[in-house]
Amino acid sequence: MNKKQRFIVGSTVIIVLLAYMGLSGVISNQYEVSEAVSARDELAGKVIIVNGSMVIGTDNWDGINRTLAFKMTDGTETIDVIYTGDKPDIPPDAEEIQVVATGKFNNDVFEAFRLLTKCPSKYEGDITEAAK
Repeated sequence: MNKKQRFIVGSTVIIVLLAYMGLSGVISNQYEVSEAVSARDELAGKVIIVNGSMVIGTDNWDGINRTLAFKMTDGTETIDVIYTGDKPDIPPDAEEIQVVATGKFNNDVFEAFRLLTKCPSKYEGDITEAAK
C-alpha cells in the first residue's frame, strides 16, 4: 500500500469516527418528563432514560413483588412510573427526590427496570460539616 492509499484509508477512518462521535452526542435516549410525554408515541417500545422528580407522597412499595409505584414530574408534566427491582433509598422526610429512571412506556405508564434516586437534603449535612 503506497502513501496515498494509506492516507485515504486513514482519513476515511478518522472521518467515520468523528461522524459517529458527533451523532452519538446529538442523538440521545435521555429525556425530561415533558419531553418523554410529548414524544411517547415515537418512543413506544424503546428503552429510554427519563429525568425528573418524584412527587412526594405518591410512592408505594410492594415488597412481595419488589415494585415501587410513584408519580414523576419535571414541573410541567407528570407520569406514572412502576419500577421493578431493589428498593431504592428514599428518606421519609425528603422534600425533593431527583429520579433517573430507565425503561419503556407501556401505554400511559413508564415501566422502569433501573432507578437512581438523589435526595439533595440527604447531602446537606455532609456539605455543612465539610465547610467547617
